[in-house]
Amino acid sequence: MALVDELVKQSLFEGLDAEEVGKLASYIEDRKYTKGGFVFKEGDPTSGIYMVSSGKVEIKRKLQLDTKTKMLIMLRNIQSDEVRHTSHGWENRFATIEEGQFFGELSVIENRKKHSAEAVAVQDSHLFLLKADVFSELEVLSPTIMVKVMRAIAKNMSANARLLDKRILKVLMGG
Repeated sequence: MALVDELVKQSLFEGLDAEEVGKLASYIEDRKYTKGGFVFKEGDPTSGIYMVSSGKVEIKRKLQLDTKTKMLIMLRNIQSDEVRHTSHGWENRFATIEEGQFFGELSVIENRKKHSAEAVAVQDSHLFLLKADVFSELEVLSPTIMVKVMRAIAKNMSANARLLDKRILKVLMGG
C-alpha cells in the first residue's frame, strides 16, 4: 500500500482515486539514480514516462552552435541557465523536474523510438517508471483510467506551452 500512497502524490495520476492508482501500481517500476547519473541520453531507446518521487532531474540537449551564434550569446551577456556553456560544450536546459512531476511523456505519446534529449539526475533521485509498452497496453485494458492520465498529460503540456510563451517574450524583449 505504501507504493499506492506514493503514486497518488504524482501529478500524472492527479485525476485518479486510490483504487484506480492501485490498479496501475503493479505496472510501475522503481528506479534510483545518483547525482550526475543519466536517466537516459539523447538517442537512447524510449523507456516510458518517469515520475519523480524525490530528487530533481534536468532535461537538456546538447547544442551545436556556430561561432556567430556563440558570439551573439556572449555579446548579449545572457545571464540564464537555460543556455549555458559547460565543460562538455553548449547545452539548452528545457526543464528541471521535481517531486511529483513527470517527464518522457512526449516520446511515449508521439511513439518515438529514441529520446531527443537527455535526462540527468541533479540530486540523488527516486523515480517511478511507467514503461512505454505498458502505457499502450493500459490504453486497451483500462481506457477510463488512461483518459484521466491523458488529461493530466494535456494539462502539463498546456502549462509548458504557457511557460514557453513567457520565455519567448522575455527573449524578444531583451531580458
